[in-house]
This record gives sequence, C-alpha cells and structure tokens, in this order.
Amino acid sequence: MEIIKNYYFAGKDINLYDHQKQSIDEIEKGRSVLVSVPTAAGKSMIAYYAIVRAARSGLKSMYICPLKALAREKYEELRELGKGMFSVVLSVGDLDGGTDIINRFQVIVCTSEKADSLMHHDPDYFNQIAVLVVDEIHNMGDQTRGPTLEILCTTARTVNPDIQVVALSATLQNASQIGEWLDASVIKSDFRPVPLSKYVVFKDKLLDDEFKQIDSLKRDIYELVKRVLSDGGQVLLFLNSRKRAEKFCVDLSEQMDERLYPTGIEILNEDGDRNTEIINRTAKKGVAFHHAGLNSRVRAFIEDNFKEGKIRVITATPTLAAGINLPARAVIIRDLTRFSDGYSSYISNMEIEQMLGRAGRPKYDDHGEAYIYCPSQGAIDKVKDLFENGVEPVNSAMGKEKIVRFNTLALISNQLCNTTDLLYNFFDSTLFSWQNGEGTLKDYVDQVIGHLKNYGFIESKNDFLKAEKLGTITANLYIDPETARILMDMLEENENEMSVARVLYHICRTPDIFPLFVGRDDYPLLSDYFTEIGETPEDESDMAAGKTALLLMDWINEVPIYEIEEKYSVGSGDVESKKSSAEWIAMAASRLAAEFRRDMSYPLDVLSLRLKEGVREEIMALIAIPGAGRVRARRLYNAGLKKPSDIASSTVQKIAMIRGFSKTLAESMIRNSKLMGGSSE
Repeated sequence: MEIIKNYYFAGKDINLYDHQKQSIDEIEKGRSVLVSVPTAAGKSMIAYYAIVRAARSGLKSMYICPLKALAREKYEELRELGKGMFSVVLSVGDLDGGTDIINRFQVIVCTSEKADSLMHHDPDYFNQIAVLVVDEIHNMGDQTRGPTLEILCTTARTVNPDIQVVALSATLQNASQIGEWLDASVIKSDFRPVPLSKYVVFKDKLLDDEFKQIDSLKRDIYELVKRVLSDGGQVLLFLNSRKRAEKFCVDLSEQMDERLYPTGIEILNEDGDRNTEIINRTAKKGVAFHHAGLNSRVRAFIEDNFKEGKIRVITATPTLAAGINLPARAVIIRDLTRFSDGYSSYISNMEIEQMLGRAGRPKYDDHGEAYIYCPSQGAIDKVKDLFENGVEPVNSAMGKEKIVRFNTLALISNQLCNTTDLLYNFFDSTLFSWQNGEGTLKDYVDQVIGHLKNYGFIESKNDFLKAEKLGTITANLYIDPETARILMDMLEENENEMSVARVLYHICRTPDIFPLFVGRDDYPLLSDYFTEIGETPEDESDMAAGKTALLLMDWINEVPIYEIEEKYSVGSGDVESKKSSAEWIAMAASRLAAEFRRDMSYPLDVLSLRLKEGVREEIMALIAIPGAGRVRARRLYNAGLKKPSDIASSTVQKIAMIRGFSKTLAESMIRNSKLMGGSSE
C-alpha cells in the first residue's frame, strides 16, 4: 500500500474511500472484484493495488483497455508506478503477433482485441496471468467490442479458474448479474470526489435535476460556455454529428474573448488536411472540435492542449466520452438524438451518462457541471427516464452467427475445444448464455461447424475437431473465416484478372472492412469502376465495397488527402482507418498466398506496403527513409532523386531547394540514406 500511497499522494497520509477499502479487502482475500463507481472515484488505484500485490509475489498481470489511447495512458501510469519493481509493456500492435511478451514482462497493457489475438495463438498464456484487469467492462454490451471482451473473459476463466479478475466501470446497472457471472464480489457506490450538479436547458430556461427553473438564458449554450470559461473552467460540448461539432467550434471561436486566447500553442503541420486548417485557426482562440474523422496526430494535438489548459473548449461527437481520461469543469450535451438507418432516435442512457461523467476535473475543480439541452417535451421525458431509472442493463451482444463463427474456429485451432460438446460447454459459459439460458448458442455452433467443414477450415474424425492448414492460418491471422474464404476465392482467379483495382474490391468485400456509405451521387463513378474491374454488383454491400476500394485506389495513387476528403465526404481519420484495415487484410492475403498460391504473395506484400504509406510503387524505396513520408518522397522523386543512393550522393543545398525541405531536414535525409546503404561514392 505504501507504493500506491507514495505514487498517488506524494507520501502523504491519506484516507481511502469506502469502496476502495472494500475492494482492497476482497483483493487481499484473493477474490475477484467488480467495481462500479462514478468517473474519477479512484477505480484505477484499486486495479493498481491488485497488480502491485501480484508483482510482489512474482506474479504477472494484464490490464485490458477498450481503446489504444486509453491503453497508452494506463501504460505510462503503470510504468511510472512500477519503477524498480516490475516491468511493463504496451501491446496494441499487429494482431498476428505471438505470446512471447508474456514471458518477458510482468505487466501487459493491451486492448481487448490484442489480448484476444494472443488467445487465438495460445490460450494457455492465461495460466501465467494472476490478475486480469478489465477496464470499462460495461463495453461488454457494445455491439462491436463487446463480444471480444466477453470471449476473452470466458477464455481466461476457462483456462485459469483461479485468475483474479478486477472489473471496472463507471456505469453498470446490472452489476450484481455481471458480478455473479464473473464470480466476483461487487463493490458499488454513487460517491464522487468531485460533486456533480446536473441541469436541463429547456426553452431558454435553466432547470435543476428536479426540473425546477433556477435561471434564464439569453443565448442558451453560448451563454453557458462563456459562464464556465469566465470562471476559469473548461468545457466539453457534445453534438450528434461531425458537421455540427465543426460548426459549433467555428461559431464559438468567433465569439471567444481575446483575454482567454491561449499562449504558446503550436500550430499543426498536416499538409492538405482540411480539418487541420480549421483547427489551427480555432485553436489559436482556445477552441477545437474532435471526432473520428480526424487522424490520430490531430486528435493527440487537441487532447494534449486541452489537458494543458490551452484549448478551453472541445466540441465533440460522443466517441470522445468513451476514450481517454479527458474531464472538464462542465459538460454540455447539445443533442440527445442520432440519425441512423434513415431516421432519428434517442441515444441510450448509457451514452448520456458516459458523457455526463466527464464533468469535474479531479485536482482542479471542487465541483462539476453537466447540462443537457432539451428542445422538446420528448427530450424532457428522455432525461426524466435517465434521472429516475439510470442506465440500461448491459446485455451480451454474442448472439450472432458471425461472432460464433470467428470464435469457434479459434477455439478449435488453439485446441481449447476439440469436440462439439466442449464447444457447447464453452459457449454455455458466456455471459450471453448466462443471461439467456444454456444451449441458446447451440444452433449457431452446429451451423458454423458445418460451414467450417465445407470450406476446408476444419476436419472431423471420430468426434474430434481439428483445424486444417487453412483454418490454423486464418485463426492466427485474426481474420473472419468468411474473409479468408473471399480471399481464397480471389487467389483462384486467373493472373490476368488480378489487377490492383480488382484485388482492392475483393479486400473491401470482406466482413473485416467497414465500408463507406453509398449515396445516389456515387452511382456514376461506381458504374465506371465496376465496368473497369469486370464485376456486377449484386446489392448495396457490393456498392459500398466498390466505393471503399475507389478511395483506397486514390490513396495508393497519391491523390492529395484534401481531394480524397472532398471526393468521398470523409475525414483524414476515416482514410487512416480504412487504409489501416485494408493494409491488414492485404497482408493476410499475402500470408494465405504464401501457402496456397506463392506467385501472388509478393504482389500482395507490395500492395500492403502501398496501403500503409499511400504511394505508387516507384517511390517505395524512398518511403523507407526516415522522415520522408508520401509527400516529401514524391517531391524527391520528381526532383530526380529516385533512390536512397541518389540522395546519399546529393548535396544539402540541392535538397534544401525542394519545397518542404529545410537545411536541417536535408542533412538528416542524406545521413539516413547513407545509413541505409546508399553510398555517396
């Protein structure tokens, strides 16, 4: 406890919160715990206590986070905490990596996807883990991330029944049910170290949480923001679309008091990114917007400057609420609805509560303020439901054939379940079966086994199930068996049909790629594309795959990012996401080709690298030079410096004359080219 005390409280005598005392008592007994307390109420300290306790006994721990950004934050904290006591590694990279990190480090911080991919290779690694921390366990109800987290917990407890689970959440209505499934002691509290006051804005009136008017507002949200800023606070303003977040950001920046402008804020240097140009302008006035359309560098710039107090207001979509630790004095929820599948509907109470929980900065504020904007009586009724009934229960999202298919192959491949009965037993141990009854996934399991046999992923002999070569490779690559089937069909095509455009289309047809939305304006462009590759789209999903493939074609043909953003109505973050996923599937296709069609392996490797860098093939050698990048590499090539050896034998003066190259950068490029073996003689 002394180490925790010294790290968190500079060695001062402290009094633990009641929920922390209770949790630590249970951890000392060797029990698993599920801790459900509000944001900033010291949940991390409980997890860190369990990790320190295990490390002192020479035991290993794993800390699982829902997002890479949050994993990096926890890694930094644990690395500082563990100095001289235990080693920590951050593992959020390739999903086909092995389990060697388990042997080399005592604490592994990773995303649920990375931990799950380790399980695909060797589930026995859980036998080496004494403490499994599951942060934001309410994400188990998420349609996308939830099943991965659920399978992970089920596997860990199947392989190692003695593993100590420390599950954390700020918003968990059915904590007792989840705790019972985990065989964990449930510690639940409404205590917040920074008290939170909730308000409702309705028809220019400010209401308290009992819907009694306490004030009037002339310009509602703009006035609220100014009130908080004038008192030294910061604001998170949540809106339901990227366009609205951007518009409010620009509008607010134009009204900011010059006395609140930040000092010392550095300007982003992102060539041709429309979002960057806007943020550079608004950030000078202390305002920025944040959404998934921004690339990772821009998001990091906004988050870091907000933490430093230079950016005072962030207008964001709700994705920020589920991300890193980014609290503010005040949270304003402008929109309670979301437009999806052709109509507008209210967001869940869980999402609202996640956003509200960001109000109140520990160590900075003695209170937090949360405002919910209600434009109608229906919105008032929605907020009343939240205040009276709280968040919805977390329900498993496992009940889908795709999810059962993906995990069944993994369980057979890693030999955790080598009979049908063992598969039944495993899926009966999931939260889904706990909530819906044993045997509820049996039909899916039977159906999936049949498909896996038919397509050559597994074989069955004397009631035993065994992965074929294709099944083992697919499971290790951490891709959906349906993705592997589509790629294998592609590899069977004639060589003269395998154009890059056609390969990208097949990649984008796989279920591991989330395609772009298709509008009527896209049809003419798509018609030409499908004619070019000789395909006839059968449904909307084929059209979406085609549009996504077109974006990727532009990306690898070095179309400027701002042109791609405008042409496809996306942000640089969307391009980053799509190219990253496609790069992964192209690499997987190359691995499959190495086993089943060797002549296609190298071209697919080249395509994977082109997707990573966004370049034509002729400048790939230049991209390998540190500091080059797709834009600078093209400028070097166009200037006649086509190979690293050309740069190594060039002069600083010649390179510095090229747009975007300073003397210092030119010196660095020459030095790095020589280190790569590009002789100057």
